[in-house]
Amino acid sequence: MAQPNHTQRLAQTEEALSVLFCLIDDAYALLNPNGRRYEPLKRLSDSEIITLALLQQLRGVESERSFLRDTQRFFSDLFPGVVGLHPSSLHRRVRKLRRLEWSLCGGRSFPSW
Repeated sequence: MAQPNHTQRLAQTEEALSVLFCLIDDAYALLNPNGRRYEPLKRLSDSEIITLALLQQLRGVESERSFLRDTQRFFSDLFPGVVGLHPSSLHRRVRKLRRLEWSLCGGRSFPSW
């Protein structure tokens, strides 16, 4: 039986993720204007990958397999490309996007993704 508090908390989390994604997407467009060139070929945009990486860090989940399973279960409506995504694919994309961490944090140290 679902607890009524869980539905409200999930809705608040989805709203926070939507705001976080919008902020990241706007910042990514400014930092990397050519980054959207191959986006139609990708299941998830770079902004979605960065948002998911931050969500994983904020939740404190170390296992990418567990994180993707939970994301597919609870947030597939926000990130439809996450369904069927392999953990190694997510990790590879996150590593490629690490070069932005310096720009995003203004030269300060940033948590390791």
